[in-house]
Amino acid sequence: MKAVFDDALKGVYRDVEAVAPTEETVDYKQIATLGVGSLVAAVVSILGFFWTPFIAVALVGVALGVLGLRKIARAPEEIGGFALTSTATALCVVLALSATCWRVYSFYTNAPPGYEIVDFDSLALTKDGAVAEEIAALNGRRVYIDGFMYPTKRHAGITDFTLVRTLGHCQYCNPGANPADMIAVSMERGHEANYRANKLVGVGGVFYVREDFRPGELPYSMKASVFR
Repeated sequence: MKAVFDDALKGVYRDVEAVAPTEETVDYKQIATLGVGSLVAAVVSILGFFWTPFIAVALVGVALGVLGLRKIARAPEEIGGFALTSTATALCVVLALSATCWRVYSFYTNAPPGYEIVDFDSLALTKDGAVAEEIAALNGRRVYIDGFMYPTKRHAGITDFTLVRTLGHCQYCNPGANPADMIAVSMERGHEANYRANKLVGVGGVFYVREDFRPGELPYSMKASVFR
């Protein structure tokens, strides 16, 4: 009788041992932080379609993504997020290329017919502080240029304002400001402009060059009929 009882106990023990759960090991991998940074850069770089400097954010995202992929390749057992990082890197490349193409397209298609497109880079003075010959040749011709409106006392019905290269330019508060980075704009009769704070505007009109300008004076002016 004792033997039978012992065998029954052993059977119960074996059954419990058979169904006892085994501990599972969790294979945890650290997500590459560079990949996350690349994804954030991709999202922010969408603004590059509206403002050119944000295209540089996409390029930073590409660099972060490449570094992240290299880091994952060195330690694949410890660092994960390959799919995330590769996708973010690809997005940054696509956004950088597409935003660049869009900005170039917008720049060269915004000018109305009959206007030559110029930019502030091309208006730079020579090393001697004189107007370059190719810029002097624009005198009396219709040009179209993008820039920012320098703040005026009026916000609507503006007929005269200064078009500047960046919002940080000021002829009076910054004595070292480059005069070639500012254009004195006077709207033609019947044309007016409304002030646009911190927004890029396009101005088209007859361009005038003053080669004998003095310190404190502007070498360029424009009689404008187009304001966008």
